[in-house]
Amino acid sequence: MTYPISRRQMLKLSASGMLATHSDWWQVRVARGETELSKRVAAVRYLGNQFQKNPMGVTGLDCASSVVLPSGESLWVFGDTIEGPFESIRGLPLEDKLSNTAALVPKQDVSQGIKKFQFLTQQDGNRPIQIIPFADDENPADERIWPIHGICSGENIYLFYHRISLIPGVDIFENFELDGMGIAQAKVGEWKFKRLESPDGTDFFWKGDQPSFGVFVQQQEEYSYVWGSLITGMFLARTTPDKIGDFSSYDYLVEAPIASYPEIKPRWSKYFEPMASLFDSVPNEMSASYNPHLGCYLAIHSHLRDNKIVMRTSPEITGPWSDSEIVFRPEQVGDADLIYAAKEHPELARENGKIIYITFVNSATYVPQMIELTFL
Repeated sequence: MTYPISRRQMLKLSASGMLATHSDWWQVRVARGETELSKRVAAVRYLGNQFQKNPMGVTGLDCASSVVLPSGESLWVFGDTIEGPFESIRGLPLEDKLSNTAALVPKQDVSQGIKKFQFLTQQDGNRPIQIIPFADDENPADERIWPIHGICSGENIYLFYHRISLIPGVDIFENFELDGMGIAQAKVGEWKFKRLESPDGTDFFWKGDQPSFGVFVQQQEEYSYVWGSLITGMFLARTTPDKIGDFSSYDYLVEAPIASYPEIKPRWSKYFEPMASLFDSVPNEMSASYNPHLGCYLAIHSHLRDNKIVMRTSPEITGPWSDSEIVFRPEQVGDADLIYAAKEHPELARENGKIIYITFVNSATYVPQMIELTFL
Protein backbone atom coordinates (compact mmCIF):
# COMPACT_ATOMS: atom_id res chain seq x y z
CA MET A 1 0.00 0.00 0.00
CA THR A 2 1.22 3.53 -0.75
CA TYR A 3 0.56 6.56 1.39
CA PRO A 4 0.25 10.25 0.50
CA ILE A 5 3.36 12.37 0.84
CA SER A 6 3.25 14.01 4.25
CA ARG A 7 4.72 17.24 5.52
CA ARG A 8 7.41 15.28 7.34
CA GLN A 9 8.42 13.49 4.13
CA MET A 10 8.36 16.75 2.23
CA LEU A 11 10.66 18.40 4.76
CA LYS A 12 13.31 15.87 3.77
CA LEU A 13 12.74 16.46 0.06
CA SER A 14 12.69 20.22 0.46
CA ALA A 15 15.92 20.39 2.45
CA SER A 16 17.68 20.80 -0.91
CA GLY A 17 15.45 23.73 -1.78
CA MET A 18 12.78 21.82 -3.71
CA LEU A 19 9.14 22.14 -2.72
CA ALA A 20 6.49 19.83 -4.15
CA THR A 21 3.19 18.15 -3.36
CA HIS A 22 1.14 15.29 -4.71
CA SER A 23 -1.73 17.69 -5.42
CA ASP A 24 -2.33 18.34 -9.12
CA TRP A 25 -2.45 22.10 -8.83
CA TRP A 26 0.95 22.76 -7.28
CA GLN A 27 3.84 22.57 -9.73
CA VAL A 28 7.31 21.77 -8.43
CA ARG A 29 9.18 24.97 -7.75
CA VAL A 30 12.50 26.02 -6.30
CA ALA A 31 12.60 27.95 -3.02
CA ARG A 32 15.72 30.08 -3.21
CA GLY A 33 17.06 32.69 -0.82
CA GLU A 34 19.92 32.26 1.60
CA THR A 35 19.18 32.06 5.31
CA GLU A 36 21.61 34.45 6.99
CA LEU A 37 22.23 35.33 10.62
CA SER A 38 20.00 38.25 11.55
CA LYS A 39 21.75 41.56 12.19
CA ARG A 40 18.72 42.77 14.16
CA VAL A 41 19.37 40.49 17.14
CA ALA A 42 21.41 41.88 20.04
CA ALA A 43 21.32 38.85 22.34
CA VAL A 44 19.79 35.41 22.86
CA ARG A 45 19.49 33.67 26.23
CA TYR A 46 18.67 29.98 26.51
CA LEU A 47 16.12 29.42 29.30
CA GLY A 48 16.03 25.63 29.25
CA ASN A 49 13.28 23.03 29.38
CA GLN A 50 9.76 24.10 30.32
CA PHE A 51 6.76 22.45 32.07
CA GLN A 52 8.92 19.73 33.66
CA LYS A 53 8.44 20.46 37.35
CA ASN A 54 4.86 19.33 37.80
CA PRO A 55 2.96 17.03 40.20
CA MET A 56 1.34 15.19 37.27
CA GLY A 57 4.51 13.34 36.32
CA VAL A 58 4.40 14.80 32.81
CA THR A 59 7.84 14.35 31.27
CA GLY A 60 7.35 14.72 27.51
CA LEU A 61 5.16 16.91 25.31
CA ASP A 62 5.33 19.15 22.26
CA CYS A 63 3.48 21.93 20.37
CA ALA A 64 3.38 24.37 23.34
CA SER A 65 1.14 26.98 21.71
CA SER A 66 -0.46 29.65 23.89
CA VAL A 67 -3.91 31.22 23.64
CA VAL A 68 -4.54 34.39 25.63
CA LEU A 69 -7.68 34.25 27.79
CA PRO A 70 -9.95 37.18 28.79
CA SER A 71 -8.49 37.01 32.32
CA GLY A 72 -4.99 37.70 31.02
CA GLU A 73 -3.93 34.12 31.70
CA SER A 74 -2.97 31.88 28.80
CA LEU A 75 -4.03 28.36 27.91
CA TRP A 76 -1.04 26.43 26.60
CA VAL A 77 -1.89 23.39 24.49
CA PHE A 78 0.26 20.34 23.84
CA GLY A 79 0.29 17.32 21.57
CA ASP A 80 1.05 13.71 22.53
CA THR A 81 1.84 13.79 26.25
CA ILE A 82 4.15 11.37 28.06
CA GLU A 83 3.81 10.63 31.77
CA GLY A 84 6.70 9.01 33.61
CA PRO A 85 10.19 8.05 32.44
CA PHE A 86 10.88 7.45 28.75
CA GLU A 87 14.03 7.15 26.69
CA SER A 88 12.78 8.45 23.35
CA ILE A 89 9.51 9.47 21.72
CA ARG A 90 10.68 7.78 18.53
CA GLY A 91 9.06 4.37 18.21
CA LEU A 92 7.18 4.78 21.50
CA PRO A 93 3.72 3.14 21.39
CA LEU A 94 1.09 5.87 21.68
CA GLU A 95 -2.17 3.99 22.20
CA ASP A 96 -2.07 4.52 25.99
CA LYS A 97 -0.74 8.09 25.78
CA LEU A 98 -2.89 11.20 25.97
CA SER A 99 -3.12 12.71 22.49
CA ASN A 100 -3.35 16.29 23.77
CA THR A 101 -3.30 18.20 27.05
CA ALA A 102 -3.30 21.81 28.27
CA ALA A 103 -2.02 23.98 31.10
CA LEU A 104 -3.15 27.31 32.52
CA VAL A 105 -0.31 29.80 32.72
CA PRO A 106 -0.89 33.01 34.74
CA LYS A 107 0.76 36.31 33.88
CA GLN A 108 4.33 36.23 35.16
CA ASP A 109 7.91 37.29 34.56
CA VAL A 110 9.30 34.57 32.28
CA SER A 111 12.83 35.94 32.09
CA GLN A 112 13.94 32.74 33.86
CA GLY A 113 11.37 30.54 32.14
CA ILE A 114 7.78 29.59 32.96
CA LYS A 115 7.63 28.82 36.68
CA LYS A 116 3.89 29.05 37.39
CA PHE A 117 1.49 26.75 35.54
CA GLN A 118 -1.18 24.18 36.23
CA PHE A 119 -2.22 21.31 33.99
CA LEU A 120 -5.94 20.80 33.41
CA THR A 121 -6.66 17.51 35.14
CA GLN A 122 -9.03 14.60 35.19
CA GLN A 123 -11.61 14.49 37.99
CA ASP A 124 -9.30 12.85 40.51
CA GLY A 125 -6.71 15.56 39.95
CA ASN A 126 -3.93 13.02 39.54
CA ARG A 127 -3.53 13.01 35.76
CA PRO A 128 -3.79 15.56 32.96
CA ILE A 129 -6.97 15.42 30.92
CA GLN A 130 -7.15 15.06 27.16
CA ILE A 131 -8.91 18.30 26.27
CA ILE A 132 -10.01 17.45 22.70
CA PRO A 133 -11.59 13.99 22.83
CA PHE A 134 -11.39 11.14 20.38
CA ALA A 135 -14.53 10.30 18.41
CA ASP A 136 -16.15 6.95 19.08
CA ASP A 137 -14.81 5.51 15.82
CA GLU A 138 -11.22 6.69 16.35
CA ASN A 139 -8.55 4.34 17.67
CA PRO A 140 -5.76 6.04 19.68
CA ALA A 141 -3.34 3.45 18.33
CA ASP A 142 -4.08 4.59 14.77
CA GLU A 143 -5.22 8.22 14.96
CA ARG A 144 -4.04 11.19 16.99
CA ILE A 145 -5.61 14.60 17.71
CA TRP A 146 -3.13 17.47 17.94
CA PRO A 147 -4.29 21.01 18.89
CA ILE A 148 -2.14 23.62 17.23
CA HIS A 149 -3.42 27.11 18.17
CA GLY A 150 -6.64 28.98 18.89
CA ILE A 151 -8.40 32.15 19.88
CA CYS A 152 -10.98 33.40 22.38
CA SER A 153 -14.20 35.07 21.31
CA GLY A 154 -16.54 36.24 24.05
CA GLU A 155 -17.01 33.44 26.54
CA ASN A 156 -15.81 30.79 24.09
CA ILE A 157 -12.40 29.45 23.16
CA TYR A 158 -11.75 27.82 19.81
CA LEU A 159 -8.87 25.43 19.16
CA PHE A 160 -7.76 24.40 15.69
CA TYR A 161 -6.46 20.83 15.59
CA HIS A 162 -4.91 18.27 13.26
CA ARG A 163 -6.17 14.74 13.02
CA ILE A 164 -3.44 12.47 11.76
CA SER A 165 -3.26 8.76 11.01
CA LEU A 166 -0.19 6.76 11.93
CA ILE A 167 1.42 4.63 9.23
CA PRO A 168 2.10 1.07 10.48
CA GLY A 169 5.79 0.41 11.02
CA VAL A 170 6.81 4.01 10.28
CA ASP A 171 8.20 6.36 12.93
CA ILE A 172 5.88 9.32 13.48
CA PHE A 173 8.79 11.74 13.01
CA GLU A 174 9.46 10.29 9.57
CA ASN A 175 5.94 10.18 8.14
CA PHE A 176 2.23 10.20 8.94
CA GLU A 177 -0.95 10.93 7.03
CA LEU A 178 -2.69 14.24 7.70
CA ASP A 179 -6.43 13.58 7.53
CA GLY A 180 -7.62 17.15 7.99
CA MET A 181 -7.95 20.21 10.18
CA GLY A 182 -10.81 20.65 12.65
CA ILE A 183 -12.10 23.21 15.13
CA ALA A 184 -13.08 22.48 18.74
CA GLN A 185 -15.08 24.85 20.94
CA ALA A 186 -15.48 25.19 24.71
CA LYS A 187 -16.56 27.75 27.26
CA VAL A 188 -13.61 29.45 28.92
CA GLY A 189 -13.21 28.00 32.40
CA GLU A 190 -15.21 24.84 31.67
CA TRP A 191 -12.78 23.43 29.09
CA LYS A 192 -15.26 20.85 27.76
CA PHE A 193 -14.21 20.94 24.14
CA LYS A 194 -16.63 19.80 21.47
CA ARG A 195 -15.41 19.07 17.97
CA LEU A 196 -17.46 21.16 15.54
CA GLU A 197 -19.03 19.69 12.43
CA SER A 198 -17.96 21.03 9.05
CA PRO A 199 -20.45 21.66 6.19
CA ASP A 200 -19.83 18.21 4.68
CA GLY A 201 -20.76 16.46 7.93
CA THR A 202 -17.20 15.51 8.89
CA ASP A 203 -14.95 17.00 11.55
CA PHE A 204 -12.57 18.33 8.91
CA PHE A 205 -13.04 21.96 7.87
CA TRP A 206 -9.95 21.64 5.66
CA LYS A 207 -8.91 18.28 4.22
CA GLY A 208 -5.47 16.73 4.14
CA ASP A 209 -4.59 18.14 0.71
CA GLN A 210 -5.56 21.68 1.74
CA PRO A 211 -3.68 24.11 3.99
CA SER A 212 -3.99 23.29 7.68
CA PHE A 213 -5.57 26.61 8.58
CA GLY A 214 -5.23 27.40 12.26
CA VAL A 215 -1.52 26.80 12.86
CA PHE A 216 -1.51 30.38 14.15
CA VAL A 217 -4.38 32.82 14.74
CA GLN A 218 -3.94 36.56 15.18
CA GLN A 219 -6.67 39.02 16.14
CA GLN A 220 -6.25 42.37 14.40
CA GLU A 221 -8.95 45.03 14.45
CA GLU A 222 -12.18 43.47 13.13
CA TYR A 223 -10.58 40.30 11.71
CA SER A 224 -9.12 37.07 12.99
CA TYR A 225 -6.28 36.15 10.65
CA VAL A 226 -5.80 32.39 10.38
CA TRP A 227 -2.52 31.04 9.03
CA GLY A 228 -2.46 27.74 7.15
CA SER A 229 0.44 25.48 6.23
CA LEU A 230 0.57 23.35 3.08
CA ILE A 231 3.68 21.20 2.80
CA THR A 232 6.06 24.04 3.80
CA GLY A 233 4.23 27.05 2.31
CA MET A 234 2.21 29.51 4.38
CA PHE A 235 -1.22 30.79 3.34
CA LEU A 236 -3.64 33.19 5.01
CA ALA A 237 -7.37 33.22 5.69
CA ARG A 238 -9.52 35.61 7.67
CA THR A 239 -12.87 35.68 9.40
CA THR A 240 -14.46 37.65 12.23
CA PRO A 241 -14.05 36.55 15.86
CA ASP A 242 -17.74 35.72 16.22
CA LYS A 243 -17.68 33.46 13.13
CA ILE A 244 -14.66 31.25 13.87
CA GLY A 245 -16.78 28.09 13.74
CA ASP A 246 -18.64 29.13 10.55
CA PHE A 247 -16.80 27.73 7.54
CA SER A 248 -18.73 29.97 5.12
CA SER A 249 -17.38 33.10 6.86
CA TYR A 250 -13.77 32.54 5.80
CA ASP A 251 -12.06 34.54 3.07
CA TYR A 252 -8.76 33.39 1.59
CA LEU A 253 -5.84 35.49 0.41
CA VAL A 254 -5.37 34.49 -3.24
CA GLU A 255 -3.13 37.32 -4.42
CA ALA A 256 -0.47 39.13 -2.41
CA PRO A 257 2.63 41.28 -2.85
CA ILE A 258 6.05 39.65 -2.91
CA ALA A 259 9.50 41.20 -2.67
CA SER A 260 9.97 41.25 -6.45
CA TYR A 261 6.46 42.62 -7.07
CA PRO A 262 5.60 44.76 -4.02
CA GLU A 263 2.98 46.74 -5.97
CA ILE A 264 0.57 43.76 -6.14
CA LYS A 265 -2.60 44.50 -4.16
CA PRO A 266 -3.92 41.86 -1.74
CA ARG A 267 -6.99 40.10 -3.07
CA TRP A 268 -9.36 37.96 -1.00
CA SER A 269 -11.76 35.28 -2.22
CA LYS A 270 -14.42 33.02 -0.71
CA TYR A 271 -12.62 30.10 -2.34
CA PHE A 272 -9.08 29.01 -1.63
CA GLU A 273 -6.60 29.01 -4.49
CA PRO A 274 -2.89 28.19 -4.00
CA MET A 275 -1.76 31.43 -5.60
CA ALA A 276 -0.54 33.42 -2.59
CA SER A 277 2.07 31.49 -0.62
CA LEU A 278 3.46 34.25 1.59
CA PHE A 279 6.65 32.37 2.46
CA ASP A 280 7.85 28.79 2.74
CA SER A 281 10.33 26.41 4.44
CA VAL A 282 7.98 26.16 7.46
CA PRO A 283 7.45 22.74 9.08
CA ASN A 284 3.83 23.57 9.96
CA GLU A 285 4.03 25.46 13.27
CA MET A 286 4.91 29.17 13.41
CA SER A 287 3.85 32.56 14.73
CA ALA A 288 3.17 35.91 13.07
CA SER A 289 2.22 39.11 14.88
CA TYR A 290 2.90 42.84 14.86
CA ASN A 291 6.03 43.87 16.77
CA PRO A 292 5.89 47.54 17.86
CA HIS A 293 9.63 47.75 18.54
CA LEU A 294 10.50 46.60 15.02
CA GLY A 295 7.61 48.55 13.52
CA CYS A 296 6.55 45.63 11.35
CA TYR A 297 5.07 42.14 11.41
CA LEU A 298 7.34 39.41 12.75
CA ALA A 299 7.13 35.72 11.89
CA ILE A 300 9.08 33.05 13.78
CA HIS A 301 9.49 29.43 12.68
CA SER A 302 11.96 26.58 12.50
CA HIS A 303 13.52 26.16 9.07
CA LEU A 304 12.72 22.88 7.28
CA ARG A 305 14.64 20.06 9.02
CA ASP A 306 17.63 22.32 9.62
CA ASN A 307 18.99 23.15 13.04
CA LYS A 308 17.75 26.74 12.72
CA ILE A 309 15.11 29.03 14.17
CA VAL A 310 14.47 31.97 11.88
CA MET A 311 12.57 35.25 11.67
CA ARG A 312 10.90 37.09 8.79
CA THR A 313 9.42 40.57 8.66
CA SER A 314 6.76 42.34 6.62
CA PRO A 315 5.19 45.82 6.60
CA GLU A 316 1.74 44.21 6.43
CA ILE A 317 0.41 40.81 7.43
CA THR A 318 -0.33 40.19 3.73
CA GLY A 319 3.29 40.84 2.74
CA PRO A 320 5.67 41.22 1.15
CA TRP A 321 7.53 38.99 3.61
CA SER A 322 11.32 39.04 3.80
CA ASP A 323 13.70 36.14 3.37
CA SER A 324 14.41 34.22 6.55
CA GLU A 325 17.18 35.29 8.94
CA ILE A 326 18.64 32.97 11.57
CA VAL A 327 18.06 34.02 15.18
CA PHE A 328 19.13 30.84 17.01
CA ARG A 329 20.76 27.48 16.36
CA PRO A 330 19.61 24.99 19.04
CA GLU A 331 22.18 22.60 20.44
CA GLN A 332 21.94 19.22 18.76
CA VAL A 333 21.75 16.01 20.77
CA GLY A 334 22.22 13.64 17.83
CA ASP A 335 22.26 13.42 14.05
CA ALA A 336 18.57 12.48 13.94
CA ASP A 337 17.40 15.59 15.82
CA LEU A 338 14.35 17.35 14.41
CA ILE A 339 13.97 20.94 15.61
CA TYR A 340 10.32 21.91 15.23
CA ALA A 341 7.35 23.79 16.76
CA ALA A 342 9.31 27.06 16.95
CA LYS A 343 7.08 30.05 17.61
CA GLU A 344 6.92 33.33 19.49
CA HIS A 345 4.43 33.93 22.30
CA PRO A 346 3.59 37.62 21.70
CA GLU A 347 1.78 38.02 25.02
CA LEU A 348 5.09 37.43 26.83
CA ALA A 349 6.99 40.19 25.01
CA ARG A 350 8.59 42.99 27.04
CA GLU A 351 9.69 46.54 26.32
CA ASN A 352 7.22 46.97 23.47
CA GLY A 353 8.53 43.89 21.67
CA LYS A 354 12.25 44.56 22.06
CA ILE A 355 12.45 41.36 24.13
CA ILE A 356 10.47 38.34 22.96
CA TYR A 357 10.13 34.71 24.03
CA ILE A 358 10.26 31.73 21.69
CA THR A 359 9.62 28.04 22.35
CA PHE A 360 10.70 25.07 20.26
CA VAL A 361 10.99 21.29 20.58
CA ASN A 362 13.81 18.89 19.76
CA SER A 363 12.53 15.40 18.92
CA ALA A 364 15.53 13.93 20.78
CA THR A 365 14.30 15.24 24.15
CA TYR A 366 10.60 15.87 23.37
CA VAL A 367 10.30 18.80 25.75
CA PRO A 368 9.41 22.44 25.01
CA GLN A 369 12.48 24.67 25.34
CA MET A 370 12.51 28.45 25.60
CA ILE A 371 14.81 31.26 24.52
CA GLU A 372 14.73 34.98 25.25
CA LEU A 373 15.59 37.10 22.21
CA THR A 374 16.54 40.79 22.46
CA PHE A 375 16.48 42.98 19.36
CA LEU A 376 18.76 45.93 18.76
